[in-house]
Order: sequence, then structure tokens, then C-alpha cells
Amino acid sequence: MLTCIPLCLLQTGLTSASGNILCAVQHISTRALPLCLKVILVLPPITMFIIQDEEKLLTLEKVLQNYLPAAIKEEMYTSDECTFTVFSKDQSSLYNLLMDDNVVNWTNCFTFGGIDTSFLELVKDVAACKKFTVNFLTSTRAMILEDPGDLLDITSEKADVASRISHLDISHAQIVNRNWKFGKDDSGLKFVKNIIAKFPSYCILDETNTPVSWLLTYQYGAMGLLYTEPEYRRKGFAKLLVTKMVKALQNIGYPTYCFVEEDNTKSYQLFEQLGFKEAPDIRFSWVCCRPFEN
Repeated sequence: MLTCIPLCLLQTGLTSASGNILCAVQHISTRALPLCLKVILVLPPITMFIIQDEEKLLTLEKVLQNYLPAAIKEEMYTSDECTFTVFSKDQSSLYNLLMDDNVVNWTNCFTFGGIDTSFLELVKDVAACKKFTVNFLTSTRAMILEDPGDLLDITSEKADVASRISHLDISHAQIVNRNWKFGKDDSGLKFVKNIIAKFPSYCILDETNTPVSWLLTYQYGAMGLLYTEPEYRRKGFAKLLVTKMVKALQNIGYPTYCFVEEDNTKSYQLFEQLGFKEAPDIRFSWVCCRPFEN
């Protein structure tokens, strides 16, 4: 993805200790972001300015912690690899921002990644105004490990397998992409290489040092791309990797959460068994926007 991620912040009426109005930003650890990160702050009456000060970004990060898990993410990925991240509790502000051609480039195809399902009709209305179609890709539930003490740690029971846990490297990107539902092409491979290079990932190696089970971290901090080769399933590999990742993310101050597709009951049960809880009344959808065909 980009080395510079603009975060479009929408007014929600939050007030800092100094009395200044703050906008909510997506909760993502700024420690994992490049120093050139830009934040587009939107204040009434939809006036935008850029925040690049690390201290202010950290302040905004703390504000959003109060809004987890709703503040996890709403992202727009465009074909030119530009990523916009939005968090809003106000539909009017979101509508105005999406309608602004200076913020969203409505000339290319792009994907809303993880938009609150309650905003889908708003997105459809804006897309219709811009002569775009909206295609639904998937819907997910957010699962959170609220208390680290709730984690079911089976590492000691699987010490022999745990000893084979390693980090993924770029040479493993092909096998990960090949088994990723939303990958399997050059774009997917590029994405997988990027998150392997920049964010925590773990795998379990076989006797030939080939990954047979793996877990990665998305750029917004969620665990994802969990996969185990069929012949190695039902051996606790996935649970070991989730446990390892949870500890690693907690050590660097990340929240521990994931998205589970609504029809993926096996993954849901796995995370539930490990102590994760579903965030009530929250659904995130992925939709693709394309221009009308002439």
C-alpha cells in the first residue's frame, strides 16, 4: 500500500481536555505508520486541514480508543493504490465528504473496505449521484479480545508444534496469496508482500521449512489471512498462531481483533474458543464501486 495514508476525519463532537473540538480518527497505532502520514481533519463547516504532528496523532488515537470496535476501520482502496480511511458517526458529514471530488476520486474503480453496514444506503446514494454501481463483496463480524486474561493459551500443550513457529518472509508470499480468497492474482501478491514486509506475521513450518499454517496482520492492525493446509488441520495450529500473534500485538500496544465473514462459522468458533467476543450490533461490509458502463 502507500507509504502515506490520508485519514479523512469527520466531526463527531468530541472535545479534548483543552476544549478544542477533535474529530475521531480510525484507531490504528501511529507507531506502525510512517512519519509522512497525513491526516485530513474535517471540522464544521467542512473545512479541511492536514495534521502531520505525531503528538496530535497520538492524541487522536487515544480519543478513538473510546469508540472501539466501531472505530476500527472504513477504508477506500482505489485502483491507483491510494487509501483513504474514514471514521464517522454522522451521516451528513460522511455524505458531504464522499460527494467532494477533491477528497474522493470518482473517476476510477475503488473498494470500500470495512464500511459500517448501516452506511451502505448512503454509499449507494452517493454512488448513484456519481454514476457508479455498487457491488457487494462480503460482510463480516468484528471479534475483539477485550481482556488479555481471557485468552486461552494452549502453547504449553503443543510445545513441539510451537517450536516450529516462525515469521513469514517475502519468499512465502506466493503460497499465502495462492490460498487467499481475495488474492490469487498479481494485485493480491503485491498486497501480501507488503503486509509481510511491514506488519507482524507468523507461520508454522514443516520439516522442509515450508509454511503449512499462517496468520498475518492487515495494515489497520487486524489479524487476518489465517489459513492451514488441509492435511494439517484439526491439530491446533491456528490456535497456536492466534495466541502467538495476540501476545505480539499486545506487546506493541495494538488492540487485538479480527474480522470474520458472516458465513465462516469455523473461524468464528475458533476465535470464540480462544476468548474473543463478537462486537454487538456492528457489521462491516466490503463493496466495490465502478463507473456506469456507457
